Amino acid sequence: MQLRIWHKMIIGISIPSLIAIFGGLMTYGYVNNVKVRHGFVQVADDIREHVLEVRRNEKNFLLLKDEEQLKQLKDAILTLINSINNISAETVEEIGKDDFSLLLNSIEAYSSPIDILFNNYQFEADVVEKVRTEGRKLETFASTGKHADELSLNFILNLRRLEKNYMLFRDKDSLFKLKEGLAQIKNITPFCHECGPYLKAINELFSVYRESDSLINTLQITGSKLEEITGIISNRERQHIQSFFGRTQIILIITLILLCTVGPLLVYKTASYIVAPIKRLVEITKKISEGDTNLRAPLKEHDETYSLALSFNTMLDHLQLTQQSLEETVHLLNEKQKEIEKRASLGFLISGVTHELNNPLNNISLTAETMKEELKELTHEELEDFIRDILTQSERAKHIIEDLLDFSGARKNTAMDKVDIINAVEEAINLVA
Repeated sequence: MQLRIWHKMIIGISIPSLIAIFGGLMTYGYVNNVKVRHGFVQVADDIREHVLEVRRNEKNFLLLKDEEQLKQLKDAILTLINSINNISAETVEEIGKDDFSLLLNSIEAYSSPIDILFNNYQFEADVVEKVRTEGRKLETFASTGKHADELSLNFILNLRRLEKNYMLFRDKDSLFKLKEGLAQIKNITPFCHECGPYLKAINELFSVYRESDSLINTLQITGSKLEEITGIISNRERQHIQSFFGRTQIILIITLILLCTVGPLLVYKTASYIVAPIKRLVEITKKISEGDTNLRAPLKEHDETYSLALSFNTMLDHLQLTQQSLEETVHLLNEKQKEIEKRASLGFLISGVTHELNNPLNNISLTAETMKEELKELTHEELEDFIRDILTQSERAKHIIEDLLDFSGARKNTAMDKVDIINAVEEAINLVA
């Protein structure tokens, strides 16, 4: 895959950016889910508050047992139902349709025994009044003394005290003690016809109280179930929020770790990919500056440095060709310089030889002209002197020519002779002197 430098830079910058963007989007999604779930928690808390308001009115109703408290309890239940019905279908689906169905069924089950319990309370009041009336009659009967000795006034008063304690506390201990007293009356009932209405009223009170307790127990169990359902919904939504917070933290930590590890690694790799060919060119340039012009930049990366390396190698090729051309030119110039120096030396040699030959020739020419002009006047001795001078100068010219031939090697001999180097140098000096 052929990547340009700017491609590498984009990749090195884009991957950390994509990691940050991905982590940000995931975090945003979870935060948005937290926001939505927070709304669901608010809905669940509102329902829970309405349920608690119902339970508070329930306690007031069970305590006061009047119509006003019944009305407030029904109003609280109606408010709870309206708050549930006002929740959108999407919210119900998200929170849990089954839970809302169970909640509505529980509210219906909770509302059912309320009217029955109120009616039972009214009947209970009548029964209580009946018990008290029959109790007072029994007290009056006991005070007359027309009864068995066991049925004393103190016994009846103690029984009435236990009756009042039971009506007031309605606990097991009061019930147990009251039943013990009633058991004693039952032993003398066949002999006490006046005790029968009181016992009948007490048994009717027991029956009414049992029914009321059963209805109260059903009401409280159903109310506790309402609290449990709303608590489950609220806690589940809070758990969802907590899980979203946990996931958000994990994503942020992972994103931070990736940015702190992968990000610098990618930047380092990208920088290495970009700098590596440039460093190679720098090293090659240093070696070339030291004189090694045969090196070439390797063509590895197919990016902008590829064109740079190609141009660099082309420049080196041209530089090498130019250097070779210069070396050849310098070589030719050196050859010409040597030729010129040879010619200058030869000219200098010829000038010296010419000068040396010119001297004896001039002497011969002057002597010959003198002899020509004064031939008739010269004596025999003078003529011999002139001829001897001409021969001497001719011999001198002959020696110069022989020395020149020996120096140039024109006279070659296949036989190898020993040469005195010192004499040869002296002859060369004499030749050009």
